[in-house]
Amino acid sequence: MSLPLLIILLLGSACFLPAQSTMPLPLGHVEQDTKSADVRELVSKYCRLDYEGARLDNQGWAKIQPLVSWRNNPEYAEIDVISRYTVDTDPPSNHGKYTVTVHYHLLGSYNLGAGYAREAPGSVQTVEYTVTNTNGDLRITDSENSLPHPSRATMLKWLNDKLKETQDEQAKTRYQDALRQLQAQPASPFAK
Repeated sequence: MSLPLLIILLLGSACFLPAQSTMPLPLGHVEQDTKSADVRELVSKYCRLDYEGARLDNQGWAKIQPLVSWRNNPEYAEIDVISRYTVDTDPPSNHGKYTVTVHYHLLGSYNLGAGYAREAPGSVQTVEYTVTNTNGDLRITDSENSLPHPSRATMLKWLNDKLKETQDEQAKTRYQDALRQLQAQPASPFAK
């Protein structure tokens, strides 16, 4: 093969490479990926605020309310204390509604009337959240479980605050017992 012919072949093949590498993705694919990321971010923000105790008082609820469709903090008789949570990626979509699965790693549960009960090590609670897209506005519109899911540290603070506020002897006993149990329990289900 002659040198001029080799140069022409190399230059000619180089012209095809950029054309192949700049193929755009279908528009719907990019929008879907962006919307899925936005949906996951919304649920992650809700979970983070809940983990920090926003569901446990009225001031915190003001931070969560813009993320959900319901106007008031749902009433609860129980609080699920967690060590951590994970939010699944790529939530499935069905006609503008997305289902986002969250896995809560439970430490225990505090019943407002009965007190604290530890969970078995490694207990995981799976909760599905429904996020609806209404005219470009994403909000959590439903949840399988409307209980608060605070961290261990947040729950310890909440129990201490309640203990200081109450004059009821039975409530004091419940708070003190819960504090003892939760303080003795490792913050991580993986700790020995």
